[in-house]
Amino acid sequence: MTVHAIHPVRTSARRGAALILTVFAMLVVGTATLAFAASRHTAFLVSRNAAGSMRARELADSGLEVAKAILRSDQTGWRTKHVGGKLLSNYALDGGTVTVSLVDIRKREAGASAAMSVPDASTTEVEVRVTAERDGSKWSSLSHMSIPQVVKGQYAIFANKLLWMFGSNNQVGRWSRAPKSAEQRRVNLGTQADFAFANFSGVWIDSDVQFEQTALPVDPADARTLKSTWVYYPYNGGTNLWGASFPINGPGRDKVATVRMSPDESIRMVQAPQPSPTTPAPPGITGGNSITSGTRTMTPFRVGSPTGSTNTNLTTNNCTLLLTAGTYEVYGAWNASNATIRIQGPVKIVVQPKWSLFNLSPVGLNWSNTTVELTTDADLEVNNGYRLVMNRCWIGSYFQCVGESDPTRATGDPHMKAWMGRGFSTTACDTASPDEPRYLEPWRIRIYPIRSILSALFAWNFTDTSVIGSLFLPSSSIYVAGASQVYGRIAADSVFIDGTSRFRYDHALDDIVGLTEGRAPNRGGDPDEMFPVRPIRWGPDKGTGP
Repeated sequence: MTVHAIHPVRTSARRGAALILTVFAMLVVGTATLAFAASRHTAFLVSRNAAGSMRARELADSGLEVAKAILRSDQTGWRTKHVGGKLLSNYALDGGTVTVSLVDIRKREAGASAAMSVPDASTTEVEVRVTAERDGSKWSSLSHMSIPQVVKGQYAIFANKLLWMFGSNNQVGRWSRAPKSAEQRRVNLGTQADFAFANFSGVWIDSDVQFEQTALPVDPADARTLKSTWVYYPYNGGTNLWGASFPINGPGRDKVATVRMSPDESIRMVQAPQPSPTTPAPPGITGGNSITSGTRTMTPFRVGSPTGSTNTNLTTNNCTLLLTAGTYEVYGAWNASNATIRIQGPVKIVVQPKWSLFNLSPVGLNWSNTTVELTTDADLEVNNGYRLVMNRCWIGSYFQCVGESDPTRATGDPHMKAWMGRGFSTTACDTASPDEPRYLEPWRIRIYPIRSILSALFAWNFTDTSVIGSLFLPSSSIYVAGASQVYGRIAADSVFIDGTSRFRYDHALDDIVGLTEGRAPNRGGDPDEMFPVRPIRWGPDKGTGP
């Protein structure tokens, strides 16, 4: 392993680094302090010394939470903005002080000295020492953390088994309207497939697939940086039927750079969140489960029963639904056609059809010619059971052009109007039909499957549909076909991109810890935690030993 020289840090740089880390620490202190206050057990202490030791112990716990928040963020630059390995030095926290020191585990294991084992830009395995002092008592904790280096560009598309891009003109690149698009970061794709097309696994890139032309930074010594898109594959990727030594093939293979992950970087997708029925149960829909006209403001409802054995479907055709904050449950299929669904506030939709011998291919969401529009304060999570079918739909933001005097023209995303054939006309905001929808943070729209033993048997189909959001199907397949557009990211057991579909990644997702990121190596911590932490040592600090 190459050991990089550590250069002296100027005083101004040290002050700037300390200021950045201190400001970030202040942002997370509130949460950490709540945990600290909630965990007090001083009522059980009978001596003053014991009480001081307990406070120092709790302060060390809070200090570790602050450190974890700093290390898990892609905005703090902790790898290079420490001072000689010190992330925080005598940082004032809840009546005491906290010092956080970092060590690059791999450097140390390679034999580097303590001075040369401080983190640098390549660090992924870090030892975290937290020393807390309060009321004359000290407490320290030592933990190992795994921070994946792929935060330089998280996986835009991740396919556990098979990623197949084919068709007449697929496009994979950056979302030009996204704020970070100007940085021209590379787009990363990933797979856990270790053998191309054996047992239907691997990556296939057709000759007509288009990628970005440029990406930064470019390293003249690394030919891979000349490619805008990198495809990561597992370290144990084997020789396929064509003799290639990695599971990435197709006539367009040379358009991307291929990167073999180390054993520590192999990916294991976590489970999707499992929704549970709300308690008490929300009421049903006034007037029945079929809405075929008009505009209705809805409060949380339940259609059907979570414990029943039959399906109770919801039908919404030729209408506008305004969903206010809360959870909406359908135990059957939600069939929608020519509908507008406007999300107002934080909304969760749970659609769980029943599988039976009489319903062998159950569909949760079955939507056509339907739009989903989020207002400025809205957040949407969809939990769908079994199949999902969207045909000529649009999911994005509810946009109003402030400078447009005609209220009909001002209301609605112009991209949506053109996409859905709903009377696009020029406005003060758009003098021509836009090629992309208005920007909306993709993490505000999350679409998950409901876990079941039959999940792998059913696929999600998006045809001629435009979606902003994060699509996560750890045990199911997704088909993006026709002229579909996806703005955000996709992670699924298998991903098929066909027709003239386009995929656009928002690099702001690099900074969002969520279910669709690649897994970090697990050093013994919680396997379902994104960046696992393994406690090594924890106890009173006597001032001796490392």
